[in-house]
Amino acid sequence: MKRMHRLIVLLALCLTVGMGAQAQGLKFGLSAGMNFNKLHFSGNRTDMTNQAVHSSNRAGWYIGPKLTLSTGLGLGADAAIEYTERYLDINGETETYRTFEVPVNVRYGIGLGSLAKIYATTGPQFGFALGHMSWSNLGTGTNFSKRHMNTTWNVGAGLTLLSRFDVSVGYNIAFGSIGKASRHAGNDDYQLKYKTNSFRVSVAYLF
Repeated sequence: MKRMHRLIVLLALCLTVGMGAQAQGLKFGLSAGMNFNKLHFSGNRTDMTNQAVHSSNRAGWYIGPKLTLSTGLGLGADAAIEYTERYLDINGETETYRTFEVPVNVRYGIGLGSLAKIYATTGPQFGFALGHMSWSNLGTGTNFSKRHMNTTWNVGAGLTLLSRFDVSVGYNIAFGSIGKASRHAGNDDYQLKYKTNSFRVSVAYLF
């Protein structure tokens, strides 16, 4: 898994640097947005009272600096460093999952004259947990170590207005679990793992 993470990071960096050599536009900005999250479970899907676990949709947010790069071929790239808070729910108990997220996306845009451009985007996103969560209704439940890097994948589309304002929507797909919970009952050991996919809405201003 670590080798895969390193390979993805290396490929993303090589792509960004390579495109930078042909860049016609490099812009720095600030982005912010909302994420809408619902947990998906695997393993023993019960809580401390042996009730089936479930999750409800919760809205969170993120903010951070953003860098966009464009070429004359319609191809481009963007990257950001985002402080993110996701509000996650299990059986009515909500906890805050805080991370730094680093999305690195390839984008392809089509100009609509001098006023606007539409684009599609896709690429990996690397998340770094800032602390631990615990779920009182799931026994010894914690998220993985804060040294753990969680890899996800973005797909989305957006609209750039006047080369300054950027509005986009996207979906973030988790590759693996972001946390786990364990409980012990006699000789039995129960473990629940959970991950979250997120629907994202973002706005950005490019200087």
